[in-house]
Amino acid sequence: MDDVTLKELMLEALEKAGGSSLSPSEFGRAAGGDPSGPKPAWRALLRQIERVAIVLESEGVLVALRKGKPVPISEAKGVIRYGPPPRV
Repeated sequence: MDDVTLKELMLEALEKAGGSSLSPSEFGRAAGGDPSGPKPAWRALLRQIERVAIVLESEGVLVALRKGKPVPISEAKGVIRYGPPPRV
């Protein structure tokens, strides 16, 4: 899957979430990865999802959340979620 297609699918998933945050695996499943089997297909998309999330972050469309607080994706460690930027 190319980055442009994945970006569109991630934006669509964010819109459907209605302001809620999503885990990287939820974006992978939304991109069509099959959740069954010993190694689900969406896992192969995780690096690409992070790369596209960095682009969306630079465009101001998405933020990474760690313990509910925005963090730069490049500095995020541990469990993170992606969501819309906070409204000001």
